[in-house]
Parts: sequence; structure tokens; C-alpha cells
Amino acid sequence: MKRIAAILFQLVLALALPAATLPNGTALEVRIRQTISSYSSRSGTEIRAELIAPVLDNGRTILPQGSVLRGRLADVKAIRMGFRNLRASLRVEFDELQLPDGSTHPVQTRLVSVDSARETVDANGKIVGIRATAPFGFRLAGIARNVFIWDPLLQLVIAGSTAAVLKFPEAEIYYPAGTEMMVSLAAPLTLDTTWSTPLPRIAINMEERERLRDLVRKMTYRTYTAKNPRQADYVNLVFIGDPEWIERAFAAAGWLEADRLSKATGWMSFRSLAEARPYPTAPMSTMTLDESPARFQFSKALNSYSKRHHLRIFDQSEQWNGRAIGAASSTQDVAVTWAFRNNRLIHVIDRNIDNERAKIINDLVYTGCVDAAQLVSRPWVPQQAKVATGEMIHTDGAVAVLELNPCRTPLRTLASDAPLPVSGGKAERAGRKFVLILGNDLTFNNPIYQAGKGVRFLWRRATGRDRHTAPTRTAVLERATELDSTDPPRNGLP
Repeated sequence: MKRIAAILFQLVLALALPAATLPNGTALEVRIRQTISSYSSRSGTEIRAELIAPVLDNGRTILPQGSVLRGRLADVKAIRMGFRNLRASLRVEFDELQLPDGSTHPVQTRLVSVDSARETVDANGKIVGIRATAPFGFRLAGIARNVFIWDPLLQLVIAGSTAAVLKFPEAEIYYPAGTEMMVSLAAPLTLDTTWSTPLPRIAINMEERERLRDLVRKMTYRTYTAKNPRQADYVNLVFIGDPEWIERAFAAAGWLEADRLSKATGWMSFRSLAEARPYPTAPMSTMTLDESPARFQFSKALNSYSKRHHLRIFDQSEQWNGRAIGAASSTQDVAVTWAFRNNRLIHVIDRNIDNERAKIINDLVYTGCVDAAQLVSRPWVPQQAKVATGEMIHTDGAVAVLELNPCRTPLRTLASDAPLPVSGGKAERAGRKFVLILGNDLTFNNPIYQAGKGVRFLWRRATGRDRHTAPTRTAVLERATELDSTDPPRNGLP
């Protein structure tokens, strides 16, 4: 009944509300429907993408989830043998929007970023691939060779050891169906139809609101590191539903369960970083909530160990209408850097952790596995805090409560598509490796260039210009009435 009422409300809005104009620069989060590759795709190839997050204007949903962008690959450049291009590149252009009612509208767009990708997007919207000789492991080997530039024999030993231990990365751009991108409007877009998000609230009457208030207040809102307990991530999501429902919902949204941390998976993580290759199920550091480890650890990544979405879900003793409850802490890794404070490599997270909360809400709502949801304010939660690595985080303090359904037949799942060839045969790859390494030794791998890179890194760290940011995301959820803070909440202190 709740869903039927919401759909009827959407129809009323579509008839009653005036047209809306989305300004230049409006962000669109999309998921491509087919695989694209710098090696195999050709310029002019048609491409489609689905909107996975709603677009709002003054609280109204102007573009709902499921809207489709159509376009093409405007320009494709492959590395191949490496004689002409050291980096691969792709240009994706979307020029038509189709709404769920079937109507189409011309649009002008520019690609802003590819989610969790090792590649970058330049100011003109072109995707630029990595240099095959630029991964972390090869850069370290290059620095070591420059340190011992006076000893040719030692240089050969270092070069041979690097070739034996590290695999040469595949630097062609390869995005499977389901890859997510951020696109912005390059010109204003006016639409006559206004949509609503058919997502009922969990607490409708006063009694339910009181119960929800008590539930949120009883829950610990902060996790701790397992070793040498230190305050870590905030709990910013609550799931109502059986554990099997949670698993199916995240699987439908394209999330994977992370490997458990061990010596073997730790080594795989290092190899992934050193070789710039994907490890979508890379382990997470162990954290606890109420001194208990997480039941689930889910992550979502593309082709970079440095960037990923992830969350930990902890069992709770409370229930809601007889259903189990899981509390989750979520953050987005946006880079890997050297922490002088800790003297080790660490993941840098998006400081605005509300972005990751919105990402997870939108992903799960998109699958149809959420029956109701509500954003509950927590005025007692500090809006700024430091996590275990010493990084500062920002939040509005609210927690999103999502009531799941069994999710046996999701409305939408992560798209699959036939794979494309990534590169040529062994002979081509071997020849390309020789050409690229030789070119790198003559250009980038020299003492002057390496010293310049080092000075630039230290200068950016000292001046605070090495900040890594992530796109701002919005989720459509109704916020409950502010809760009073008469009773001291639980903050996770062991």
C-alpha cells in the first residue's frame, strides 16, 4: 500500500508542479550499460548509461533513477606498441536524455570523473589512462636505480629483480558494463515533468517515531580499531532485515564481500598497489563496534586499489518489528599516500562521509530492495572528528535507516556484457613492454625528473595542496524530527 500511495503521489506531482530548469554544472551519476575499451572500441560506438542517483531541484526530483543517457565514444586512442601514445585515452559524449515515461530531450554534457578509477579525466572531459611505467612499484625501482646510478651492475640487479617480482601493468583503458561515471550538464536543461521518489518513511505515526528515536539513541555511534583501540569511523547507516536480505541487496548493487585480512591478502594488496592492478575484494583493517567485529565487510571498486567504496556492518541486539538490525560504518577511499605521522602507507578517505552514506542509499534503492527509509538526526554526534589515521572527517551527524525486503528478484542488478579484448598477443605485449620501459628510462626515470617529483610531493604536503576530493552526492530521504539529547548517548568507548 505504501508503494502504491507513493506512485499516485508522483502522478499528482507530475500534473500539478511547474517546469524546472537544471543549471549548467548539474551533476549526473550514471552507470554505463556496455563494456568499452581503448584497445577494442572504435570512435563513434554508441553508448548508453542509466542514472543511478536522483537529481533534485528545491526538494523536487527532476530526474529520477533509471533515466537513460545516450551518446557515443567521440575519440579513442590505444597504446598498442607504444610508439605513438604512452597513454590510452577515451572521450565519452552523451547528448540525449530519455526519462522513464519514454520522452527524450537533447542535452549537452561533459564527463567529470570515472568512479574508483586509476585513470583521470581532464578539463575537457577526456579520460586519460596511466603510463604503464608509472605504478608505485616501478617508481620505487626507478628511484633505487637513480640512487645507485654510479653502479651499472647494481642497476642491472635492481632492474632484473623488478621484472621478476612485479608484473608489467596493462595500461589500456578497460571499463566493463556497470562502470559508474559522474557527468555534468554543459548547458541548462528545462523539463516539464517532476517526479517523486517512491520511498515511504519507516516511522509514520507518533508511536513509531518514538520507537525509532529510542532505537537510534541506544546504538553506539562510533567504531574502534581492533588493535590499540582508537576511535575510528562513525556509524551512519542502519539496516532492518535478515542478514540474507542484506547480502542479496548489496550483491544486486554490485558490491562484493571483502577478503579477510591475512598475510596472503596483505601481500596481494601490496602487489595491487605496486602494479596498479585491481583487487576489488581487498581486505579492510579490523574494526569493532561494542567490542564485536563486523559481520559483513562490503566494498565496491573498479580498477584501482587506491580508490573504493566500503562499509562494515555489525550485528545489533535490538530488533524492529521482529526483524534483525545491522549498524554500518561507511567511508570512501580516494587515494593512498605516505603518512609521516604513522610512518606507513594509508588510505585517504573522503572527508565528507555523508557522500558515502548517500552513495549506499542510492545504490540499494536503485535495486528495489528497499521498502522504506528515513534519515534520523543525531544532535549529540560531533559534526567534525578525527579518525584513527588522524584525518579529519565532516558529517551532519544523521544516520540513514533503511528497511529492506527479501530482495529475491531485484528490480535492477549490475549489468553484465560480453568482454572485449584488452590487448594483443604475447609478442605484442612483450614488444610494447620493451618500448615503454626504454622510453621511460630516457625521459621520466632520470635523477632530475625524480628529484623534481619528490620536491613537488613534499611541497604539496607541506602546503596542504594534496587534498583528495570526491563528488558531492545527494540521497532523497525524509529527515525525522530532531531528537532531544537529554540522555547521554553511547559513543563506543570500550
